[in-house]
Order: sequence, then structure tokens, then C-alpha cells
Amino acid sequence: MPTAAAWWVAVAVATMAAPTHAQQAVAFDIPAQPLAGALRLFSQQARQQVLFDQATVAGRSAPAVRGSLTPRQALDQLLAGTGIVLVQSQPDAFTLKAAPVANPQAAPATLEMVTVTVQPNQETATGPVGGLVAKRSATGSKTDTPIIETPQSISVIPAEQIELLKPRDIAETLAYTAGISRSAWVDRVVDEFVVRGFTSTQPYLDGMRYQVGIYDGQMEPYGLERVEVLKGAASTLYGSLPPGGLINAVSKQPTTEPLHEIGLDVGSFKRRQLSADFGGALTEDEAWSYRLTTVLRKSDTAQDYINDDRKYLAGALRWRPSAVTSLTLRAEFQHDATIYTAGTPLYGTLLPSSHGEIPTRRFIGEPGFDTFKVNRKVAGYLLEHDFSDDLKLRHGLRYYQGNIHRREAWARNYYGFTSDQRTITRRGHERFQTSKGVTMDTSLQYTLQTGAVQHTAIAGLDYSRITWNDQYYHYDLPDLDIFSPVYGSPIGAQRRSDDNWGQRNTKQTGLYVQDQMKMGDRWVVMVGGRQDYVRFDNYNPLTGAIEADNEKSSKFSGRLGVVYLAPNGLAPFVGFSQSFQPQTGSDRTGARFKPTEGEQYEAGVRYQPTGSDTLITAAVYQLTQTNVTVSDPFDSSFSVQMGKVRSRGFELEARTRLGRHANLIGAYAYTDARTIKSSPLTPSEEGKRFAYTPPHQLSAWADYGFGAFDLPGLRVGAGARYTGTTREQGSTQSLPAYVLMDAMVSYSTGPWKLALNMKNLADKRYVTTCSYNTCFLGEPRTVILTAAYRW
Repeated sequence: MPTAAAWWVAVAVATMAAPTHAQQAVAFDIPAQPLAGALRLFSQQARQQVLFDQATVAGRSAPAVRGSLTPRQALDQLLAGTGIVLVQSQPDAFTLKAAPVANPQAAPATLEMVTVTVQPNQETATGPVGGLVAKRSATGSKTDTPIIETPQSISVIPAEQIELLKPRDIAETLAYTAGISRSAWVDRVVDEFVVRGFTSTQPYLDGMRYQVGIYDGQMEPYGLERVEVLKGAASTLYGSLPPGGLINAVSKQPTTEPLHEIGLDVGSFKRRQLSADFGGALTEDEAWSYRLTTVLRKSDTAQDYINDDRKYLAGALRWRPSAVTSLTLRAEFQHDATIYTAGTPLYGTLLPSSHGEIPTRRFIGEPGFDTFKVNRKVAGYLLEHDFSDDLKLRHGLRYYQGNIHRREAWARNYYGFTSDQRTITRRGHERFQTSKGVTMDTSLQYTLQTGAVQHTAIAGLDYSRITWNDQYYHYDLPDLDIFSPVYGSPIGAQRRSDDNWGQRNTKQTGLYVQDQMKMGDRWVVMVGGRQDYVRFDNYNPLTGAIEADNEKSSKFSGRLGVVYLAPNGLAPFVGFSQSFQPQTGSDRTGARFKPTEGEQYEAGVRYQPTGSDTLITAAVYQLTQTNVTVSDPFDSSFSVQMGKVRSRGFELEARTRLGRHANLIGAYAYTDARTIKSSPLTPSEEGKRFAYTPPHQLSAWADYGFGAFDLPGLRVGAGARYTGTTREQGSTQSLPAYVLMDAMVSYSTGPWKLALNMKNLADKRYVTTCSYNTCFLGEPRTVILTAAYRW
């Protein structure tokens, strides 16, 4: 047996277990290439792990293998003519024998042997997912934990789903996830969502704060390994958060396996996009590895005069000097150039107008005046070190900076047009924003056994400091006939808006502890607590007005959950968790506002049969938020914290792989989100549903590969999304329900993959949201053709 240090090299991902997999037919499409690369492709397509000695396969080539074959048959073909003999010595293992060169004068040679072993899935919480069903996540615990053992709802959208659906932003990435809807005013410029009825802004990246301001730009989906949603109150691990939950994206990480991909998109609205993803080891001992991902896009949009351009570059470098230590450096730059869509009037968009419908393409701004440009820079590192098998350190730090220049025209009054019922009066806004921030998270993880209980305990400290500067200007703009627009009239002089200038500084420090206790093979108990300290400054450098001067808040957040792991794959769970958000300002007595407080009670059940690619989750919950500010009944120019809101509902989410060729995703959410207590000045608000929150949402996606028909490279998919009626913000006006259909078809041959993605296949006109008589139309039919080359 060889004793080289490079004895075992693991490639690809594995799946369900499996001696039986070696006997099941798989759709293979492996082009002729060096044997090492062919074995990696075999591993990916067979979804079984292969272990081999690099020195044994070096310099050998493999022929093309295509068609529906068992893994044993495919390996026999790959090894044909390579001088390596394959022997199946036991049900779950193979032995490769490198035949010696014949030499009659030499002594009999001992055959060099390499064992190929089929093993269970080796997925990690931050690594690639083999398929559409993730089994592990760190978002709900800050440890690498099976999802089925987490007593809170989590949805994971892996990179394969992102590739299948070709989403434009994170909102589209979450389109087939239960309980998520898009906020108003955010198209192309903001990642903002409604989760279980509550607005969630500023997604996290790799478990840490990612942006300072809400307008610091959108995440690039191509740069992500997965997107995860932790639903419900989650301040125990992450500090200040809305009650609805947290969206945490996981970036693409360095890999020791060679990775090369270049893709070209063309599509609707003159879309042209170049993307590339590279990775691999930089040294023979694999101590250094890297990942480099980029996107360059030039595109128009469904609205006249609005572009959607992007330059994105993300690089990661990992140094692993030993098996117990790793340091990953990551930096990212993104430049977006687009326009902040101002929406269109209620009449002619949602309600009938005597002049007809306002066209979807209509632009109410002024060409050459409107702009939205953001430059975002992010840099940081992650250090991980194992002091022993039981004690681990994780320390991360990130710096981020955003510079935004936005200028747009808005209508002054959307309650109606001027007397001709077709002309709107516009006003121009211009804003310069600079945001900077640093965040740090350090934790120790300790594993110990006390009797029959296995503890995974963490204790950590996180810190963030952000600064946000805002400069604001106004312009007078000419009126616009929205049904027959004429652009190019003179624009008024710039006027400084002194009242809107400001600088905000926030510091937050949190100390947290958590213990995951696994009792035998059946019970898991998770308990945690956190104490936060927040300081906030807000002042106007022009007027000297101070809204907050070193304003301090502190809050404790707790969490408790229990999971029972039944032998048949069922895992019922119950959980309680808390959240908070600091509030600035004071009431009419001068008392400073307290943080809002959120609480969630949740009960659910997951189903994941052992060794399967299936995960089904059903959950019921109740979320309440108190200390909500409402109008002071004694002086409406002030606010008081007497408001209370509540969201309760039911969610069902299913992901499964059907056989070896089909995937299915289904999701349903019922959300009853209402104001429970308001000010005596606004009694009509009590009992009113939240805006942007449909009571019913339903979606389903299915895709199928035609390997069983001897077309292993062909895959087709289709989906439908139903969104129920929603309420306009600022009134009781209802927005009608709508159904959108999506479809895709792809074909892979050798290193090439061609894909056609279609969204809103029926080209349905629909209104996504309305806010104070301003409405936003959804995207019309969009078609994207992608050609990708991988080697």
C-alpha cells in the first residue's frame, strides 16, 4: 500500500447511502479528458464520493462516457485502456489496481491499490449542496447543525436552484419560499422583504452584517453558494433584528478542486451579461486555495429610460497551514447603475382611468436627470482554529463602505391628476449618501459529554459600528402628461434641503451564549441568551439639530427550543425566541423611546427519511411586537409607545428529489398579520391587516432530467406562484391576487451548457404593491438565454 501524504483525495459530493446506488442506473455525460477530471465528473453525476490517489491517475486519460449506466458500468468504461483495473471487493467499496509495466527480467511487482468508497453525504453548513435539498445550516445556531435538529423554521435555497431559476435579485431567489414577499419601492436598488408580515432589510452575509444603509445596493445572486431564511425572532444570535426573521446569504468559498466557468447571457430588454467563476488549489499541498467570481452586465429594463447595469467582482483566498487552522480573506467590489423607480399613480395602474391604462413601460422621471449609482466595497477575513477536537475558535471581521448618488423625479400628489386627469406635477430629489461600517464576531465552541447528554456550547461577542452621512436637495420639474409624455423641458435650480441633512452613528455590542443538548439519539434542546448594548447619535451638521446624543439602549433576548427525532424521520419541534430593535427619539415628556420587543412561539414538524433527498416542514407560529410608536393622543405632533402588532400563521414547505431525474419544490403560507393596538386617534387601524402581506401564498416548481430516455443532458422545468390579495399602505384599498408562471429548459453536452429561462411566461400585467396611492407594476415576460462553458 502506498504511504504518500496524498493518499486520499476526496472529490465531489455524495448522497444517500449506499451500496444500492452502485446498482442503479444514472444519466452520465462525461467528455473525454484526463482521468482525474473524469473521475470528478463521475462523482458529481453519480452523486457518490470517490477517493483516489492523485499519483496513480496522473498522466492517464479517460474516454467519453454517455448514457444511462450503473456507476460500476460507468467506471469500467472510464478506466478502459488506462492501465488501471477495477475490482468490486465488497458492496460499498471498489479497488483500483494499477497494473505494472511488463518486464520479464524484473522481479514480480506488487500491484498498487487504490480504494474507491461510497460514503454518505459530506455536506457542510457553508459548503455546496448536492441538489436542491440542504441538510445542514449554521444560520439557526452559528454551528454546523443538521436542519432537522434546529427548533425554528429555516429555508435554504442552494446554488443549484439559483442556477436553475436564474434570479435577478435575492427577492427572485426566494420566490418559491413560504412566507416571503417583496416590499414596495425597492426594485433593483434594495434587498428588502416582508417575512411573516414584518419588513426585513439588509441581509447578512456569512452570518455577519453586510451593509450599513438600506440603499447600499443589492446582493449579486451569482456570487452566492446558498441563501438561507431563519424565520421568526432571532436576536439571541444576531442582535437588533425585526421579528419576522433574518436572511443570511453564504458566499462562494475557495475550493481545492479545479473550477472554471464562463457564462454569457442575452435576453429581454437588450440584456447582455458576462459571468465567470474560478477556483482551485494554488499549491500542490492544497494549503492555499482561491475563488474568483465576477459579473459584468449591461441591460435596459421594462421601463423606458431605465437601465440595469452592474460590475461585480468578489475574490477569496484561503490559507490552511494545517488541518486545524484556516484563514480566509475575502474582498468584494460592486458598482450598480440604474434608476430608482418612483411608481405610477393609483388611477390608471390599479384603478380605472378615463384615459385608459398607464403602460408598463411608462417612465415618469426625466431622461438624463434620473440616476441611481452605488459603489460598494467589502473586505474582511475569517479565522478558524481548533485547539482540540472539543474546543474551536471562530473569529471574523468585515469592513464595508457604500457611496450612493441618487436623483429621481416623483409626483407630488398621487391622490389624483391635475384637472385634465392625465397630467402629474413632479418634484425632483437628489441625495448623496456615504455609509461606512465595521463588524466583528468572535465565538468559542466547546463540545462535551455529560452522562447521556452531548453539549455543543458556544459563547461569543459581536460588535458593529456604522456611520451614515446624508445630503439632500430638491428641484422643481415640469409637469408631465403621463399618457403622452414629452420630456426635455427645463429643470429648476438645485435647492438644499437643510432639514434632511444628517449624520448617524450606531455602535452595538452583544454578548451571547447558547447550548445545544442532544440527549441520546432522540431529543435535542437548544437554549440561549444574549445581552445587547446600543449607542446612537444623530445630528444635522448644517442646523446643529440633535435628534439623539449618545442615546443608549440595552436589551436581553432569550431563546428556548426542543426537537424530538423519531426513528421514522419525523422531527416535531417547539420553540420560543425574542427580538428587539432600538428606537430613536423621545415622547412629549422627554423620555427616550425603548426598543421594540418581539416574541415568537412556534410549533412544527419536519420529515426527512434517513438517507433521502427529502425535507418537508410544517409550522404554526405567533409573532407579537410591542412598544410600537403611534400618535400621542394628547399631542399628535409627538409619538408614544403604546402600539402592538401581531402576526400568526401556518407554513408548509417541501423539497424532494424524485428518483434520480426529478426535483420538486412546494410552498404554502397563510399569514394573518394585523395591528392589535393603536392610538386612540387612529382607532380604525386596530384590526387592519398589514400592507404588502398577502394572507395566502402558494408556489410549486418541478424539473425533470431526461436521462431515462438516453438524453442525459436535457432538463426541463416549470413553476407557478400564486400571491393572494394584499392591502395598500395608507388605505384599505385591495390589490388583486395574481398567478405567475415560470419555465426553463437546458441542455448539457461535454463542457457546454445552454439554458433558456422564462419568467412571467403568460406576460401577465399585475400590481405588486401600492403605497400611499403610488403603485408598482410587476415585471412583464422576461426571457434569458445562457451559454456556459465549464472545464
